[in-house]
Amino acid sequence: MEKTDKKNVLVVDDDDNLRTVLIDKLNMSGFYAIGASNGEEGLEKALKTHPDVILLDIIMPILNGWEMLKKLREDEWGKGAKVIMLTVIENTEAIARAVEDNSLAYLIKTNESMDDVVEKVKTMLRNN
Repeated sequence: MEKTDKKNVLVVDDDDNLRTVLIDKLNMSGFYAIGASNGEEGLEKALKTHPDVILLDIIMPILNGWEMLKKLREDEWGKGAKVIMLTVIENTEAIARAVEDNSLAYLIKTNESMDDVVEKVKTMLRNN
């Protein structure tokens, strides 16, 4: 990611339309956002660029969100990376797993607007 005063956000989601809309919304909200279309690409970009927040889908090809998060947490920088799980999986087991894996937030795509997601990113950056 480029060196800037803006906070950097990495959006990892295999849904091209959602990823593009989120990146655009985050950029318009004062962030510098980039995307990755699967967990493998997301992990590579995260470890290379050290974003301030990672928005991470769970169900993706090549490397799913849980696998990416596990590998991210094995890295010295990645242990403390701020992650928001953003998924369609709406069950207490998945939410509990996100908490156990040190994800800082868990958002259900169908329950959140783009504005809600941006506000969650802002809140996470203010509180941590």
